[in-house]
Amino acid sequence: MGDRTQPVTKHSLMQEMGLSDQEIARRKEFLEFRDEDAERLRGLHELARKYADVVITAQAIVLVLDPEGRIVRFNPYLEEIAGYRLEEVQGKDWFTTFVPQRDQSHTRELFWEAVQALQTPSVATAIVSKDGHERQIQWSSKTLQDANGNAIGVLSIGQDITERERAQAWLRSLIDTTQDAVLTIDRQGRVVLFNSAAERIFGYTQAEVQGQKVNVLMPEPYANEHGGYIARYEQTGERRAIGHIRTVAARRKNGEVFPIELSVTEVKADGEVRYGAFIRDISEKVRLQEQLLERERLAAIGTTAAKFAHEVGNPLNGMYMATQLLERHLVRQSNPADERLTTIVRNLTGEIKRLNLLLEEFRSLARRQQLNLRSVPLALVVTDVLNAETPHYTAGGIRVEQVLPPDLPPIAADHEKLKQVLLNLCKNAAEAMPQGGTLTVRARNSGDQVRLEVSDTGVGIPTGVDIFEPFTTTKPQGTGLGLTIVRQIVAAHRGTLTYHSVPGQGTTFTLVLPVSQPEIA
Repeated sequence: MGDRTQPVTKHSLMQEMGLSDQEIARRKEFLEFRDEDAERLRGLHELARKYADVVITAQAIVLVLDPEGRIVRFNPYLEEIAGYRLEEVQGKDWFTTFVPQRDQSHTRELFWEAVQALQTPSVATAIVSKDGHERQIQWSSKTLQDANGNAIGVLSIGQDITERERAQAWLRSLIDTTQDAVLTIDRQGRVVLFNSAAERIFGYTQAEVQGQKVNVLMPEPYANEHGGYIARYEQTGERRAIGHIRTVAARRKNGEVFPIELSVTEVKADGEVRYGAFIRDISEKVRLQEQLLERERLAAIGTTAAKFAHEVGNPLNGMYMATQLLERHLVRQSNPADERLTTIVRNLTGEIKRLNLLLEEFRSLARRQQLNLRSVPLALVVTDVLNAETPHYTAGGIRVEQVLPPDLPPIAADHEKLKQVLLNLCKNAAEAMPQGGTLTVRARNSGDQVRLEVSDTGVGIPTGVDIFEPFTTTKPQGTGLGLTIVRQIVAAHRGTLTYHSVPGQGTTFTLVLPVSQPEIA
């Protein structure tokens, strides 16, 4: 830095630092440069050399700037990651040399704060290497002072966090784009992280659940018991959910309870313990499994039905014809003594007819649904059915309402099979209202689907009864196969049939069919 025996002057210091008169003139007013300050700046260079030499092998940047932000010294680590040798840039403005143009104003403001303060908070900023690549650096800075307490520069220690930032960015992208819900909670069970898939699955936004207890996403009894799970694990170390994939129930914002696959892991970082959960909505998987089991069960019933129909059909037809002949003979005799016998024969004929109906439904269950798909206006099917059946309903004190919007799109359906479905649903609704009531048929367009609801104000379905279970019926004369066949027809149309019932208030069956054009063979 020059011969110590020579007097230190303004010009000798400029020569040593490689500074121009113009650069000296740009000093800030509160640090106005004078010849008598030269010795103080020489001390800054010595101090910089001491700091840089002490950490010459450190994997951290050691940077000393003068009060105007010019480079005094840095260690070899910065040379390694930035590609500049100290001799190339010593005395140059740090911000225009190393800082991206977009960040120069903000970074310079942070530097002035460091000059005027004894300590500044840790900040992350970018630097540009000699070949134009950017590196992210985490800085901690401290003001350097002379013996009189005057600021003579700033010492900054920088940690290259480029790879860490890239890894974190990659992890954030992975978490944000995965189709599974990812959330983390703290030791008190409060939500910390809630990714976009979690928002979609649960219906909450990140802001709505941030800091809330995670049990808002759980149905009972899990919601009340969750706090005890964490406490027990931290006290005993006994793992029940952690490290395992479990199938449990969760709760959406709208209150719907649905099945999930849950994997929980414990994360320890920076002295904190958090728990991460990976959640997969398996509602569709469970639904498909249930459909598969239902089909397998119906197939088994169908096989039995086919054998049963073959073995019983012919004898049953013979019995029916015989009872009809016997009934006609008894009626022609007109013998009062035979009236009791006539009643018995009549009842026997009725029971045989009921068995024939059951047998026919068995045959329907055994047969694979063959559909003749055409573009069908759903409103036309509803009108056909209600026009034919409304007089019977009215005679039984039932008022019929239909709500059919004009924008209902056509659906690909078998017209006659769809009429069979609607007739069955309306017949069941009417039979559920023996004292009269209201039958409502309502349809609406749901984008790529059409929803048709058949509602009654009748007795409802008792709790715990699965009305779709074969041979399950709430009617004295029912066979318990009608709705099973109806759902089979709906499934063949790639639709769904569900119901909601409140005992004593009524039942609503909801038929959902896709909107599509019929396939052309």
